[in-house]
Amino acid sequence: MSSERDTTFAKIIEDHLELKRRNSQLDGAMPIDRYRVADPFENHPLFKTEEQARLEDTLSGNEPELEPSPVLAWPGEDTDGAIAPADPEDTLWGRSRDFDWGD
Repeated sequence: MSSERDTTFAKIIEDHLELKRRNSQLDGAMPIDRYRVADPFENHPLFKTEEQARLEDTLSGNEPELEPSPVLAWPGEDTDGAIAPADPEDTLWGRSRDFDWGD
């Protein structure tokens, strides 16, 4: 199987080189250089390292303002940290587990 893949890969490379050879004659009549652009990913934010992004954020001299993240309470806990007694009917084990057949 490996030799079959090797020959298929070699064929693909040969086809590519043949196409490149044929297209090289077209360059004088149909130049594509004017359609080529600089690397579009050069300054794209998705392709920056974290270090580059942090450096760009601080180049202005102002630290970016971060919004304070809200502190969320645990279920059953009041916002002041006291634990509120849970109603047993509201818990998983307080509800009836009988199936309603819809009769």
